[in-house]
Amino acid sequence: MPVITIAQSKGGAGKTTLALALASEFEALGGSVYMLDADRQNSLLNWHRDRLAAGRGGDSKIQVEDASQLRDADIGAAITKARELAQLVIVDSEGTSNFKTAYAAMDSDFVVIPTRSSRLDLERTVETSDMLEKMCRGVPYRVLITQTGQVARSKAEWEIDSQISKALPTFTEQMHNLDAFRAMSNFRMTLAEVETNKLAKTEKARHIAQSVLANILDEIQNKEAVNA
Repeated sequence: MPVITIAQSKGGAGKTTLALALASEFEALGGSVYMLDADRQNSLLNWHRDRLAAGRGGDSKIQVEDASQLRDADIGAAITKARELAQLVIVDSEGTSNFKTAYAAMDSDFVVIPTRSSRLDLERTVETSDMLEKMCRGVPYRVLITQTGQVARSKAEWEIDSQISKALPTFTEQMHNLDAFRAMSNFRMTLAEVETNKLAKTEKARHIAQSVLANILDEIQNKEAVNA
C-alpha cells in the first residue's frame, strides 16, 4: 500500500494538519488509513485518543500508532507492518532534522514537505530537500506551501513562493489558512465530520486536500507504471 511521509525539519509548518487532511479525504473515498505519529509532541496520537474518549472514531477507518519512541532504524519495520493494515500509510515526522525522518522517507512512496512563506521555512525546506536528494534518491517529493491567505499576501511572501517553485518541485495548490483545517484539531474530527456537524465551511479545504491527495496518488501510480 502507498506510504506518504510528511517531512519538514522546522516545526509549525502544518505537518499534522496536512496529515489529517489527507487521511480525512482518503477515508471519505472509502479507504483505510494507518498513521504513524513519529513526532514526540504526539499531536496525531492525542487527536486519535481524544476522539475515542469522546465516543467518536470507533468505526473510523483511520488508525494512529505512536512511533515517536521507536529507534530511528526501526521506523522501516513499523512502515512495513502498517502497509499490511491499511490501504494508505501516512508518517507524520518530527519537526527537527533527524535520521528517523530520513529512514521513513527511504521506505516511502512519496514525501511532502510543507512550508510557510518565510525565509526561515525556506532555508529548512531546502535542507530537507537536500536530505531527500542525497539519502532517498528515487523517492518523489513535492513542496506544499501552507498557511497562506486566500487573498491578502505580502510582496515578500509572493517572492518566497516564487523562489520555492523555481527551485523545487511544488504543488500548484496551496494549503490556505482556513477555519476548516483548524476545526479538525479543535473538535477532533475529520473534514467530513466538520462538514456534517456544520462547524466550519469545508468546501475549499476539502478541495485542497482532495487535489493534493490526487496529485500524490497519481505520481505514485505513474512511477509504479514506469518501473513495472
